[in-house]
Amino acid sequence: MRYGNHRLPGLVRKALWLGAVTFLGSITACSSASSSGSSGQSSTTSGLQTYFAPPAAGATYNVVGNNGSPPVPGGGLTLPQTYTIDDQGGFSQTVFGIQKLTGPQVLNAGNVTVLQRSLRGLSITTNYAYNSNDGTPTLISPFDAYKYDPSESGSYAVELASQAGGLVQMLGQPAVPVVAATQCPSFSSAYTYQFITIPAGFYAGSGTQFYYNWTPAAETAYGSVDIVTSGSAVTFQNIQQHTLPSVGGSGFPVQPSASSVTGSCGPTVFGYTTVVPAQLVITDPGGTNSTPPQASVGIGPSGLLVEHNGVTIPLTGNADPMPNTSPALYYNNVLGAGTGAVGLPKPSSPLSTSDVVGAQYLGFIYNAGVFNILGSSPTGWSSYTASFGFSSRPPSCDSLTPATATLIYGGDFSNNNPASSSTGYGNCDFAIDLGTQDSSNNGLYPHATVWVGAGYAANTTGATYSFSAVAVAGQLGGKYAIFLIGVDSSQPWAVYLLQSN
Repeated sequence: MRYGNHRLPGLVRKALWLGAVTFLGSITACSSASSSGSSGQSSTTSGLQTYFAPPAAGATYNVVGNNGSPPVPGGGLTLPQTYTIDDQGGFSQTVFGIQKLTGPQVLNAGNVTVLQRSLRGLSITTNYAYNSNDGTPTLISPFDAYKYDPSESGSYAVELASQAGGLVQMLGQPAVPVVAATQCPSFSSAYTYQFITIPAGFYAGSGTQFYYNWTPAAETAYGSVDIVTSGSAVTFQNIQQHTLPSVGGSGFPVQPSASSVTGSCGPTVFGYTTVVPAQLVITDPGGTNSTPPQASVGIGPSGLLVEHNGVTIPLTGNADPMPNTSPALYYNNVLGAGTGAVGLPKPSSPLSTSDVVGAQYLGFIYNAGVFNILGSSPTGWSSYTASFGFSSRPPSCDSLTPATATLIYGGDFSNNNPASSSTGYGNCDFAIDLGTQDSSNNGLYPHATVWVGAGYAANTTGATYSFSAVAVAGQLGGKYAIFLIGVDSSQPWAVYLLQSN
């Protein structure tokens, strides 16, 4: 296969082929799934793994540079994605629906290096950048390949055991949770999940709110859902959605679009994902705004849940009109608002908070910025690789806030470069105090506090400050995970952590 005038690497050719043969949509027949493991799914093996990832506001695709210079950030990229990762064979990042193309589009491909504490370094060797002047009549034109020599570092991934899921952050793009949707969920009885929204930026403009901004005073920040299955049918019932307590009193409920919805699970371009609504009727195949939003949910072998809520997005440099649906929908809010949700199985008994904060973690800190103009990318957003928990706590932690029994210290890496750390641990310029675990919801910490140190790379205030947040915690494959969402005075924040020790 050729890409314009460039031959694709083997891993990228394979990713495109897999996308092409499954892009027609979901197939309602679900493959059989074993009932082993806490999530009712069997384990996966190591090697080449394809992950489903929702979008995150702030990402861009690249446009070709002038006179042979490297590509530069271009249009907004709030699109669902897949990643293929193989420690021996490299990685690729693929998106769907970019520039109104109907097939998969590889954006980046390169090599994988295993760093300290099993963090994966993703070095980009080839970027496929949009070229508005390219008139080559090929299937996936007008994108051109740019070769990096040496490869471009600065992208990282944290994978769960057996490649059941994880977290990925590409250079210049926000971190996203990723899930290996290797088969449909199979739950013999209702299985409860707790989740947080994947936030998008605030909208600072006037008039109607933006398509994929997030309004924490009115929209879902966190919640829970019971999931039951019957063949290919996956029902999300007893959906509970709440705003942040810090902006809604005690975290007042958000009225869901329905307390129970049923989707259909089957093989899709993203893996075995569940689509809601189950049936999608396209009334105008040539149009872009007649299709109602359709959420996609993937559940991995160790129980990780990831949702893309089918958010309506601009496919060009300008914002598209609202979808032609009645009633008009910004997205299919099955679980999270923003651009989707990430969730964990609810623990069957209260967690030992001391064990949770006593573990070591790798992950990412993402602040989503602000949308000022319709159709633009948010400003002020950032996403940094982070470690939390120390084998030996650095003295620099003392300047953040006094230690408590429910506090875990962590932070970014110097120059956002984990490879430069000889121990695999980063700075101590960020802290999370989980607070008290909810007495009625195991693993929910509704009154957490986040401390942003003066030295944290994205802190523009020059001083240490704090804000309120909500966290959900639990286990994936026998290891702890913490997902947190909150807002400071200017923008939303999310922290995604997976135990690394």
